[in-house]
This record gives sequence, structure tokens and C-alpha cells, in this order.
Amino acid sequence: MRRMLLGSAAAAVVLITGTVSAAQAHDGSGLGAVRAATAAFHNIAVAEQHGYGLLADANGIACIDMPGMGGMGVHWADPDLVADGQIRARAPEALVYAPDRDGTLVLAAVEYVVLRADWDGAHRRPPALFGRSFDVTAAPNRFGLPAYYSLHAWVWKPNPAGRFAMYNPRVTCPSGSPTRHVHPAAASNYQDMLDLHALKTRFAALQRGQRR
Repeated sequence: MRRMLLGSAAAAVVLITGTVSAAQAHDGSGLGAVRAATAAFHNIAVAEQHGYGLLADANGIACIDMPGMGGMGVHWADPDLVADGQIRARAPEALVYAPDRDGTLVLAAVEYVVLRADWDGAHRRPPALFGRSFDVTAAPNRFGLPAYYSLHAWVWKPNPAGRFAMYNPRVTCPSGSPTRHVHPAAASNYQDMLDLHALKTRFAALQRGQRR
């Protein structure tokens, strides 16, 4: 009974605040809230209005896949969320769109991302959501980031490899797709986003100083 009460309390924290710690996360809790929080982002224009932008790796590749494992798809990421060092269930750092048969991008998953140094500097344990520990990507990596933690949650498209697997066998990146490679001016990589966040933070500090 005590375990049931504790589990219910943790789930309530997820649904009410959208914030989950490693100690609070339980398998399945909060996924409905994630879907509700991201439902409007089936429309990419709406996602961009909320701060998400097209993400490419250091080589200008936007649609990410791995031969033999499947694909992730195309990411739209929010630079402020990427750089804030926090994990919130209802505010994923990235939205993942999978190319449909005709090439149309359809919202398929969300991704949570936090720099390993930022997280480890403030927490004793690695991050976890929904009862699942985050994956660790070492540096150097295709995005030019320092080592980081990440977790995909396929809340909008079934994934035979598992709801929290990094790649989805049902996602492919057609070689002729316009999102396979993008011009550097058309997308940012994670390092660009962190640099942008640093500039925005500095500008905000200068504005506060001018008001005094």
C-alpha cells in the first residue's frame, strides 16, 4: 500500500508540474501529459513560434538515421531548453519529425537533452524519465557538443525497438529528401544553439543593467 501511495504521489508531480527527477520517474507516468503538451506541434509552424528551430549535425545532415537500426528523423530544437541544464517532462528540448511516404514530416517523438557536465554538476545521479535512464553520447560527436545525456520518447509513432529507443526501424531518411542535407544557413546545430543562448543571456543581463 505504501508503495502504491508513493507511486501515485510521484505521478501527480509529473502531471501537475511536468518536472521529473531520477527519484520521481516511474515507467509510463506522464506520457499522456507529454502528448497533451506537444499536440499543437504537429504543425511545424506552431513549433517554430514557440522557439523550436530546424537542427542539423556538423555536416549539415538534418534527417538522422543509422543503417541496420532505423532512423530518428528530423529534429526541431529549442536553444533555451537545450542550454538550461534542466529536464522537464512537458518541455522537451527537441521535437522529432519522421518523413511520411510522400516526404511530409510528421511529429513522431520528443527528445530530452542536457549537457552531462551541467547535469552532473548539480545532481548525484544521471537523469531519468518515465523509469528510463538517459543515453550518454560522448564527445566528440556528430553535433559538435560536449558529452551529453539524451532520451527519446516515441509518444506519437509506434517504435518496434521500444518506446524509448534512440532509433526507430519504421523511420527512414530517403536519399532524395530535402531534409537529408540542408544548407548551413537553413539550420543550426546544438553548439550554435548554445552560443545563441549565451548571447541572449548576456543581452538580457545588459538590459537589466541599463534599467537600473
